Amino acid sequence: MKIETKTRKNAIKGFRQLTTEQQTTQKIHEVILEGKKAMDGVMLELGRVMVESILYLEREEIAGPDYHPLDPEVKKWASQGGSVYLGDQKVRVERPRVRGPQGEIGLKSYEQMSQRGGFSEELLARALRGVSARKYHETVIGTAAAFGVSRSAVSQHIVEATTAKLKEFKEGDFSDFKPFSIFLDTVHRGGEAFVVALGLDQSGLKRALGFWEGASENKVVAEELLADLEHRGLALGPGILYVVDGGKGLIKALEQRYGKGLVLQRCTIHKDRNIQKHLPKRYRKEAHRRFRIALEQNEYKEAKKMLKELEQWLNSQRVGSRFSFGSYGRNSHIAPAQSSSPFAQDASFNQPHRECFLTGPTLRKKH
Repeated sequence: MKIETKTRKNAIKGFRQLTTEQQTTQKIHEVILEGKKAMDGVMLELGRVMVESILYLEREEIAGPDYHPLDPEVKKWASQGGSVYLGDQKVRVERPRVRGPQGEIGLKSYEQMSQRGGFSEELLARALRGVSARKYHETVIGTAAAFGVSRSAVSQHIVEATTAKLKEFKEGDFSDFKPFSIFLDTVHRGGEAFVVALGLDQSGLKRALGFWEGASENKVVAEELLADLEHRGLALGPGILYVVDGGKGLIKALEQRYGKGLVLQRCTIHKDRNIQKHLPKRYRKEAHRRFRIALEQNEYKEAKKMLKELEQWLNSQRVGSRFSFGSYGRNSHIAPAQSSSPFAQDASFNQPHRECFLTGPTLRKKH
């Protein structure tokens, strides 16, 4: 009877440990997916700030400042929701209104940006370069001028308000932010590359950390952005989960800066894109299908087996490129015990330097 009771208790204990591990890894998976979604919106949010600044500057040019109206019959009205194109992506904005004796006066800049390509990728890239170089004032005025807003009629208080927003984004203090995970990704705009950083704290709260001109392949850019974040009070170190796009310069800078305790997750989305890029169109759909099925497995062993089969299938097609998944996940680790993350308290995550692989709903350890 005692043996049966002990066996039953061990079984219950094992089940609870398994359930806790699944719940914990599910949380990590959700954090990663949420961060990936938010990354896509960081650059668009900066673009939205620029768009609204241009709209308010044009309204000010038409009606004049509140203390000195240009025409007593032209009145500033309330604002309402609208949408514009930033490159080929539609973004919701606040559209200021102005009315005259004949009714609503349309803003030419809004009409232009409401058309696809109105705020081109090239113009957005130029504005982002200016913000990256911390030339806020010149960037706001120059971008507004591209939409016909006269430099001589520009409202300084609107420019200053926009400059303050951009400066806060680029130079704000992070000493009060305790990150659990940092996402670093290269975003391309108008032929230019920018590395974007996003942080998530232990509760899942997202915070845009900034962006820098250059690509994650460039180790100098990577070192500069990490130094910049630390200078602004962000507490970085080996106890944080870093999710990266696979840029060698960025990975090398992280490894040199934070050592063997580095917790790194390679992005499977970028891996999939890299495979597609090196394949003829006739093979892409099947390669994508096989890759996603491998990632949906709940066990690392099975996922690794499927990736090996995918590797063999790709190389058997003789497409001119050699594919290998042999080092996939090599730089990924489960959070070490000393991590301050809420996941570090779980026994299954208290073994440093274990490699991990993103599969299905969970992160599985490689033994």
